[in-house]
Amino acid sequence: MTLTSSSVTQREFSDKSAQDFASEVLAILMAALPLRESQFKKHLDVNDQSGVYVISFHAPLHYGRGTSSIEECECLSTCDLYTLAVTYKLQSDRSGQYLTVRHSDYSIRVHTQSAIKFEYERNKERVPAAHIHFSGIGGLLSPALMKNGRTSKTDKRKDGDISPLHVPVGGHRFRPSLEEFLYFVIQECGFRGKNGWEVALKDSREKWFDIQLQASVRDNPAVAMDALERLGFKVTPPETGCPPARRHSSW
Repeated sequence: MTLTSSSVTQREFSDKSAQDFASEVLAILMAALPLRESQFKKHLDVNDQSGVYVISFHAPLHYGRGTSSIEECECLSTCDLYTLAVTYKLQSDRSGQYLTVRHSDYSIRVHTQSAIKFEYERNKERVPAAHIHFSGIGGLLSPALMKNGRTSKTDKRKDGDISPLHVPVGGHRFRPSLEEFLYFVIQECGFRGKNGWEVALKDSREKWFDIQLQASVRDNPAVAMDALERLGFKVTPPETGCPPARRHSSW
């Protein structure tokens, strides 16, 4: 999935774009994990009232640090405890023309509970839009949470539970990609990867970088113009003038 920056274009808000997006997510997962397509539980649905597409994938994991082919892993048992889950909710962007991510959730699960979750919530205002949730009680931070109290009646922080914490990771534009989450699963956590997974994910991540760069330019075109001019480019703004900055105001 190697793509040059010139091949990255915005997706129109349509059923086909959502289906293409789901296919690309599946291709990334299959490049990283030694599984056949039939081993992924896939779901794609659309809420006709809200216009939100919901895409989800669930997959088994294999114990054992290292890499294998699909055929080699067919002789191995999958994890009895852990699975991988990826969910996206897609909607139209602020212009109403293009597809954008409203919510994403990448997690390692223990049955139905998340052991760790990389989450993005576009419309959140009071917590970091991009964050990581850890599960459990323990470590050096729990005593502080117990002493500092809860933010609401249902907040588990008072009990030392770290799972309600939203650990910020890069905001709307610089949040972790699916490829980086899969790197974490394989390299950091030690679940088995597919032969060639790292090269494949690095190639795929280039597209993500370019998409986020384009979005960042739209957030503040004047800064982009200044950076290009410092590199020797001649940049001509539109006749109506340089568009104003429009970054998200939330964390």
